[in-house]
Amino acid sequence: MKLIQRSLFSLAFSVTLFSQIGLVQAQSFSNLKPLQISQKFKPRVDNKPNPVTDGGATRGRSCLKKPESLKPLTPANIVGTTVSERPTFFLYVPDSTAKTLEFNIFAVGETENLYEGKLPMPKESGIISFTLPENAPPLKINQTYQWSISMICNNEDFSANPRVSSWVERIEADSSLLKNLERSNSRNLAAIYGEAGIWNEGLNAIAKQRCIEPNNLLVRMKWRQFLESAGLNEMISKKLINSCSVNNR
Repeated sequence: MKLIQRSLFSLAFSVTLFSQIGLVQAQSFSNLKPLQISQKFKPRVDNKPNPVTDGGATRGRSCLKKPESLKPLTPANIVGTTVSERPTFFLYVPDSTAKTLEFNIFAVGETENLYEGKLPMPKESGIISFTLPENAPPLKINQTYQWSISMICNNEDFSANPRVSSWVERIEADSSLLKNLERSNSRNLAAIYGEAGIWNEGLNAIAKQRCIEPNNLLVRMKWRQFLESAGLNEMISKKLINSCSVNNR
């Protein structure tokens, strides 16, 4: 009889314990912050609109093999933001007969380039990335820069070379962002940057995740969500070319 009573007591205790664990887990999931789930890019309220120029449009098509264009991976209609002295830029490069890419960046209002350099042309179409090297001058806080990429197809007539440009502004990381970054890991970096409206680092973080876990469906979903929120739907299915090996940090 005592044995039966002990068994019934143990069963009741186990049921109660598992019920409490389930309740705690349910409460934990319900208390997740939106940034832990959302992978969207949310522009800052003080984001600057793109200057009224032809930035973002491709000039020249002399060496393009298909009716595609160079395209910077930047949010639609607004200046991209970064908190880095030397950020990473992303660009879609279509098939072409060009052998070299040329990168330029200068401060808006200045006439001389802050940095210029040549990049190898990828062997296939896809998304490439380029990080400003250590020998490049650092971007200044609260300064807007225009950056551009050209495909060098014609060394005599540069107007025939496909070229695209976009903008980036370096801003200072606020205390809230710094606090979140201290508690973060590589899996939620993109969500933290996206929530704070920091484009370049957010895109770089989710691109790294795609490199580390290329077959992870959750990572693919986050990549899709991040690009869709910035109006870059046509880039979702494009292949990452060099981001998994070079010029990415």
